[in-house]
Amino acid sequence: MAPFSLAAESSAHSIDELTRQWLETEQQKSRLISRWQDDKPLAEQRLELLRAEKKQLTELLAKRESKGDAVDQKREELVRQQSELESEQAETEALVTTLATRLDAFKPMLPPPLQSTWDNAAGDDSNNQLRLQLARLSSLKEFNERVTLHSMRLKPDNSPEDVLVRQLYLGASQAWFSSADGSYAGTGSVSDGEWVWRFRSDIDAGQILRAIAIAEKQSPAQTLSLPVSSVSAKGDVAP
Repeated sequence: MAPFSLAAESSAHSIDELTRQWLETEQQKSRLISRWQDDKPLAEQRLELLRAEKKQLTELLAKRESKGDAVDQKREELVRQQSELESEQAETEALVTTLATRLDAFKPMLPPPLQSTWDNAAGDDSNNQLRLQLARLSSLKEFNERVTLHSMRLKPDNSPEDVLVRQLYLGASQAWFSSADGSYAGTGSVSDGEWVWRFRSDIDAGQILRAIAIAEKQSPAQTLSLPVSSVSAKGDVAP
């Protein structure tokens, strides 16, 4: 009976130990559950805050990426526009240079008063070539659409001295002149690519002086006959 009694006592002791461990485990479980129940609202709140923060960060990154794309697109558009403007400016400068060259070549064919206007425009606005060329064209158009009076000194053929004459321009291609006493008269026109004056004895100086008086409104309008010079394709002038 002794061995059986020892075995029973050992088995009872093991059962008690297991029971004690189980109770401790249950107590720890209860404490963990209780603690979790206490901490759960705070944990859930923190989790919600973390989710909100993550959402804000995600939206912020998306906005930055979108803004960055917009800035890049704007920069590319500005670069493209700048390139187009530079190209247009280069083309404009080339056209202005070509126009200036043509007008410079055309200048000797203009009447002297108009040549002086062009020279004055060049002196006043030499830094802006486009404005200068437009001013030249504008003055040419205005001169060509009106009757212009002018006075200057011309040197007659085979004469040592100049004579003061009054000039009447009809546009920019034809002019007549006469001295105040009518002793000298002639015409002005383009010949061989430049403006020239010709003293002529075959025209009536009185007609020219009367035309000048009419232009100055010092005489009533009347029909007059003045010689007109024609220019051939070779630049030869014929009365």
